[in-house]
Amino acid sequence: MALSKYVALLCLGALSHFCSQVIADTCTVQSNPARCDLTDGSNRYIDITPAKFPDFPSEDGQFTYAFDPSGTGLNNGGTCTPGNQAAACQNAGDWFTLGLASQVSVDVQPNANPVTSTWSYSGGDSGRAVSIVITCGGSTPGKIDDKGEHPELTYNFALTSQDGCLQTPGMPTTPEPGPTEVPEVVISPGSVTVIIFFSVGTIYIAGGIALMRVRSGAQGLEMIPNREFWVSIPGLIKDGVMFLFSPCRRGGGDYEKL
Repeated sequence: MALSKYVALLCLGALSHFCSQVIADTCTVQSNPARCDLTDGSNRYIDITPAKFPDFPSEDGQFTYAFDPSGTGLNNGGTCTPGNQAAACQNAGDWFTLGLASQVSVDVQPNANPVTSTWSYSGGDSGRAVSIVITCGGSTPGKIDDKGEHPELTYNFALTSQDGCLQTPGMPTTPEPGPTEVPEVVISPGSVTVIIFFSVGTIYIAGGIALMRVRSGAQGLEMIPNREFWVSIPGLIKDGVMFLFSPCRRGGGDYEKL
C-alpha cells in the first residue's frame, strides 16, 4: 500500500512538472498592441512590433496576406487601412480585415524550448479572425507561413522570428541557439606534399619488406628494399660536398697543363 502511494506521488509530481512546462501563461497587452507582458512578476515581455509582412502568399497560392501587429502600418485598400487598426488582412480581389490589433489576446509558453506564443485577433470583416503562433528563433522580422483556414473564417499563421523571444528590461533579446558553424579546414599545398611523401614512403617500405621476406626469405636488415642504394647515400652525399668545395672548383688542382 505504501509503495502504491509512493508511486502515485511520483506520477503526480512528474505530471505537475510537465504541466508547468507546457501550460500557457497569460500575457497582458497594454497600450502597445504588439507587446505583451508576462503576469508572473518576472518583468519579461514579448515585443513583435518589427514583425511586419506587407505581402505574403496563402498556402494554396490563391490569396495574399498582410500582417502588422501594431495596426498602424497597413494601407492596402478596402478595410485594410491604419484607421481601422487592421493587424492582418487578406487580398481576395479586394482587401479584407481578418483581425484588429485592438482586439488581441496572447498566450505564452515561457518554459518551452523554444519559447512560443499564440496571438489571437478578432474583429475582422464578417466574423473573420486570426491565430498566429510565433516561435522564438531566426532573425527579425523572420519567416511567416500560412497554415490554412480552420475552422471556417479563422486564419492560421506560423511565424519564426527573433521578435518572438522573451525579453527582460535592460537585457538584449536572446534567440534560441542555432546550429554551430564548423570552421572550414584548408590544407596548404606544402601539407599535401608532405602527406603524399610520407604515405608513399610508408607503402614503399612496408611493401618492400614484405616482398623481400616472401620472395627472397630475407631477414633483419636484408629485408630493407634496395638496401645497397640506401647504404650508399651517405657516401654519395660526402662525395658531392667534397666536389663542391674542392680546389678544382676554383681553377686550381694538380691537373697537368697541356
